[in-house]
Amino acid sequence: MLKNIIIIIFIFTIFWINNIFANTLIEKTVLWNKVKIIEYSTDSKLYDIKIWVHPWNWWSLRSIMWEVGWITGINWVFECPKDYSACWWKNYTINERYVNWEKKATYKSTWDRVVFAWDKNIQPFLFQTDKINKDKENKIWEGFANHPLLLKDWIPQTEKYHDLGLIDYKMKLNWTRNFICSNKLWDKIYFWLVYNTDIDNLALILKEFWCYNAINLDAWYSTSFIYNWEYLTWPQREILDWVFIVPKNINTKKIDIKAKKIAKNILSQIEKYNKNKEIDILKKLNLQLNKSLKNLYKNNQTNIYEIIEWNKIKIWIKTEITNKKTIEKIYLINLLKEYISEIIKIYEEIPEYKYIKKLDIKVKINTNIKL
Repeated sequence: MLKNIIIIIFIFTIFWINNIFANTLIEKTVLWNKVKIIEYSTDSKLYDIKIWVHPWNWWSLRSIMWEVGWITGINWVFECPKDYSACWWKNYTINERYVNWEKKATYKSTWDRVVFAWDKNIQPFLFQTDKINKDKENKIWEGFANHPLLLKDWIPQTEKYHDLGLIDYKMKLNWTRNFICSNKLWDKIYFWLVYNTDIDNLALILKEFWCYNAINLDAWYSTSFIYNWEYLTWPQREILDWVFIVPKNINTKKIDIKAKKIAKNILSQIEKYNKNKEIDILKKLNLQLNKSLKNLYKNNQTNIYEIIEWNKIKIWIKTEITNKKTIEKIYLINLLKEYISEIIKIYEEIPEYKYIKKLDIKVKINTNIKL
């Protein structure tokens, strides 16, 4: 039965190929610190990079996902989370954000914050009021501000923030650190995790790792990192502001319709079984979907060898999703996982029911359920 359901899934999938790179996951060790970093190519024809800010404090990561059709994302600048009493139990951000040329800010000046920005052509640059590229604020298509500035023209900048008393005790601890940077040619944007380091060493690691200009991003409970819908770091609080990688020219709504159609077909296939059997089949199906995803990622991984001093060979891993066929397949499988998980949740949490009208994540399935 499970095999037949899996066949149903792939009967509904139609894909095409378009080889262009952009949404690359790099896993390696730099100065004895492990890193997981996304590489975005600014000239990509397949992917776009977007800033997203929600105006309502009750929006969730899931609602943002549905709004922008993203596949990779990270949380970014300083926020006041609703679990802090000082924030009046609301999520909001005070730092400068720029979305489609619109500036969202609490203060007129960035003060000691620095904006990591890009123009309409996705050419990145830094901006700081009256200090760095002071005449280029009107060129900012999208961007966000934070402190400390980690690197400027390959030179570490954290010492200046120590002098200003802006490096707090958390920044001095060895912890998972988050950043965004660009290379010297300004044609690559890198972001996300460096493990087990303090803020000063973070700047040195990024200098070693191709970064030319870099700023610090939020960490601790705010840390979240999703690559092609796979959680590499699960968020411990709902985050409103994100940097996203978004597929271009891919009809995510069409894929969503396809996923709902498959989910509906699956339910019709298993409705002859009792509730426990249905749950068991759905759980096994999700395990198969997870296995398919892992195989997709594995098939798109490359081992990279580097020759370093003393001729020692160092290996690191690059995951590169290079065509629409794979992106759409990943998108579809993850949607199915989400929908099936919600169906299982309803089956397990509601002891008696006869009809499902609407699931939590917008899947509408009208199906008789046998108890």
